[in-house]
Amino acid sequence: MRRTAFVSWIVLLLGLAGCQPAAPAAVPAPSKPAQATLAAPGAAAPTGAAPSAAQATPTRAAPAAPAAGALPPPLNPPVTVRVGALSSISDSGVYIGLARGYYRELGLDVQPETIPDPNAISAAVAANQLDVGGYGVNANPFQVAARGIGIKMVADKGSLRPGFGFAGLLARQDLYDSGQLRTPADVRGRTVTKLAPCDSSDPWFERLFARGGFTRDDIGFQLMPFPDVNAALANRAVQVGWQLEPLITLAVDRGIATEFVTGDEIYPNQQIATIFYSPDFAARTDAAQRFMVGYVRALRDYNDAFGPAHQGRAAIAQILAQYTTVKDVALYDRITPAGLDPDGRLNVQGVRDDLALFQRLGCVTGELADVSHVVDESFVNYAVGVLGPYGR
Repeated sequence: MRRTAFVSWIVLLLGLAGCQPAAPAAVPAPSKPAQATLAAPGAAAPTGAAPSAAQATPTRAAPAAPAAGALPPPLNPPVTVRVGALSSISDSGVYIGLARGYYRELGLDVQPETIPDPNAISAAVAANQLDVGGYGVNANPFQVAARGIGIKMVADKGSLRPGFGFAGLLARQDLYDSGQLRTPADVRGRTVTKLAPCDSSDPWFERLFARGGFTRDDIGFQLMPFPDVNAALANRAVQVGWQLEPLITLAVDRGIATEFVTGDEIYPNQQIATIFYSPDFAARTDAAQRFMVGYVRALRDYNDAFGPAHQGRAAIAQILAQYTTVKDVALYDRITPAGLDPDGRLNVQGVRDDLALFQRLGCVTGELADVSHVVDESFVNYAVGVLGPYGR
């Protein structure tokens, strides 16, 4: 693959997997790219059990929603909502809702701003420079909350739902062909790539170690960006690569590696990335609730397209090719898509387990007893109350 093609996917991949935690800081005002609007057509515990409503830890009482199927009236005058996005497939809820006019119908002027660095999105959301941001469930948001900053984790933006294992382990092709790398136990003693310390892959690897019967001391992690992983495997610099789509599919196509452990096999329903609200926007209930209604509507279109029904996939692929870094429409039929819950639900118990791990690893310090300081499901509850549960 040409170097420029690899670079074009850096934003996509960092957004899905999280990044090295960084303390919140002032960031330059992100520039907003020109957006072409399309015509509008009208989580689990480690056992793999799906998250239930009983696992939720809402931090506010949800106001009464309109009758199911009746959208709330649009805000007048319209409210501007600044959204930090990485131009990745897992940002589909933002882009589909924008392209199909779902936010506009509710009186919201959604202005997506492409920001290549997830840490910059996190800092801007914490500082109320952005209203909404999507980034990884690494140690960073918990460390921000431990400092008393009231960001809120409000909806799914990328999870390893069964059948949506868009992350996994690649075995170098010669080691796979010889039978040396076939099971989790075979990872012991290997050199394995990883993006950064304290990132969203750490909870996944802990479960891999348990499955294979070894510990993190039994392998050697080599930190590198995702676009470099395939080259490292091809050059035999590493033996195992933690990789994401679409680079998994491209590695297999080129005979570089074979995916031998899928993400949803080891940690089904892992909450890899979420939508966050800034402290000020979370307090602006009228706009925050309406944004979630538009977002969940868009998630349902995404699931119609990439779920078993394959309903409207061509149209959704065209939208995503316009707004994301994956421009090859044909690739959407071949890659394993990111998991996005059609009701926007978070795997709260999984997030709670991941926080406990980050604390044990020393990634999160300070006073943060539970995810209830960060998670707020009231907005998703409101949206599902308006739209009714997903039925397809």
